Amino acid sequence: MNFARIHAIAARKFASLRRDKRTFGFIVIMPAIQIVLMGIAIGQVPTGLDIAIINDGATGMGAIITDHLMDSESLVVHADYGSVAEARDGIEAGDIWAALHITPDGTLELHLDNSNQQVSATILVEVRNAMTAALEEQGDALPLAVAQPVYGERDPAFIDFLAPGIMTMVCFMFSLILTTMAFVGERYDGTLDRVFAAGTLPVEVLLGHLAAFSTVLIGQVTVVILIAVYGFDIPINGSLPLLFLLALLLGWSAMCFGLFISTKARSEFQAMQLNMPVMFPVMLLSGILWPVQALPGWVQPISWALPSTWTAEAFRSIMIRGWGLEHSEVATAFAFNLLFALLALAVAARSLKVRD
Repeated sequence: MNFARIHAIAARKFASLRRDKRTFGFIVIMPAIQIVLMGIAIGQVPTGLDIAIINDGATGMGAIITDHLMDSESLVVHADYGSVAEARDGIEAGDIWAALHITPDGTLELHLDNSNQQVSATILVEVRNAMTAALEEQGDALPLAVAQPVYGERDPAFIDFLAPGIMTMVCFMFSLILTTMAFVGERYDGTLDRVFAAGTLPVEVLLGHLAAFSTVLIGQVTVVILIAVYGFDIPINGSLPLLFLLALLLGWSAMCFGLFISTKARSEFQAMQLNMPVMFPVMLLSGILWPVQALPGWVQPISWALPSTWTAEAFRSIMIRGWGLEHSEVATAFAFNLLFALLALAVAARSLKVRD
């Protein structure tokens, strides 16, 4: 293996990327746009939810609960419904999301439009908090006491769970697309044939591309982490350098896999077709949008065969739990990504050698 040739290929590829302003903008700006849009559109707490309160309680508990609900940023309280039947008609007509009936014996009865689970969950949390606060004001308490969590916040936002997954998806997908499209482009315009004619080995070509793309990857990972921390105030309780290194390793895994895909594609359009069966399982089966534990039992082994699954779990462990390499979950993510990258690179080199 000739490191001078690897350096020459990397320098030529990086110069090509730098001159192509549109491609450079795509691979640097698009990840930032994607994580911003996902952070804005997914995981935030719903607001402006209309809820009716019918207070038939004989004590002051109903008034205290109503006052707390009126102070909620998520709810808009309507006290002009005279009966439960009238409130249920309002729910059926789509005028309100829920109705809280405080019965004469002090029982709380909640009627929900359960067509939107996130909205219903937000209303349930707000009602629970109001009831807890009202009982505390009267010197009483719920029979269930929720202690301070070992990890995370007492009332966590969904964005705290989602953000590590979004970071995983952005780092993986854009690294995959970048290497696949760029490498296939060189095959299409004949550059790759000239490189091989000069006596360059397939593994040298692949390593040269990885070296050039790694400079871009560093910028991508930096932007993604900065937006997550400073744009959406996502806490990082663990080591920031460890998080950064794991993101780089995931990007390298995706790049190596992208190089392998590019050896099987004859055009950029075909490369995109081959990318789709990879990107959708990564997005849906890696625990990015929903926990892996919620998947059917026969699907979970497929999920754990993806480097993005281990990375998403390790990201959450580093960011929320503050774990480091002393925990097997984090160490396994590093080892799995490294092995996956080396295996994909070896298969890509062999496949490229066979083709050329």
